[in-house]
Amino acid sequence: MFFLDVQGTLISDADKSLICGAKDLIDFLNERNLPYVIITNNTKKLNFLENLRQKGLAIKENAYIDPFCVLQDYLKPCKIAAFGAGEFLQSVEKLGFELDFKNPQAVLVASYDNFKFKDFASMIEFAKDGLKMIAMHETSIYKKDNRLYPGVGSIMAMLKNAINFDYEVIGKPSFAFYNEALKLLKMQNEGAEFKDIKIISDDFKGDLLKAKELKMKTLLVLSGKISDTKGLDTSLLDGIYPSVLEITKELKCQI
Repeated sequence: MFFLDVQGTLISDADKSLICGAKDLIDFLNERNLPYVIITNNTKKLNFLENLRQKGLAIKENAYIDPFCVLQDYLKPCKIAAFGAGEFLQSVEKLGFELDFKNPQAVLVASYDNFKFKDFASMIEFAKDGLKMIAMHETSIYKKDNRLYPGVGSIMAMLKNAINFDYEVIGKPSFAFYNEALKLLKMQNEGAEFKDIKIISDDFKGDLLKAKELKMKTLLVLSGKISDTKGLDTSLLDGIYPSVLEITKELKCQI
């Protein structure tokens, strides 16, 4: 059973094309009827699943989850102050939320490579006012145009250093997200448990550390934001691969 990350694992950070072996991996899992769920911290496109399918990934029904899927059950449409890329703001509006930066009922924070310090000042003010603070995920870093940017997890850590406050996490690596993904896996195999799952990701800190706490088997690919294991505690990993191509080859030899 598998949890499969997307960015840097199945699709390239550089040009969003499929990473070699990604299509073969999904096709192999489908052919052998092996349970899997695509897990992604996508916070831009509401139709991201369809976008992945158009790229050639034959992802089956009820085998995909992103923070938007969890948000709809976690927070009912209301007035929100949302911080992130333009696509993120458009998407939450399509979900029925109303953008309001004067009297919001909750605050959402997503990845964005063009934050201004006045944005952080607004977040701090909302936190001081006791508003519900929600991180769309807790990724420490992300890669764009071959450069590394601080992810939402790093931004929230910075804000907590400025003012102590509590916040909820919707996407990876929160237990809430992984638990919802497990529910999807149970639709394919009702006996599924975290200990049965191999999670494949390029994100050591943002995906795999928490997964290890939940007893999942952790497989790191070096095709995304991490290109080597320097500085990582590799004892926490159950496998290290250049890309999913090598994982696919190994699976075909095993089964």
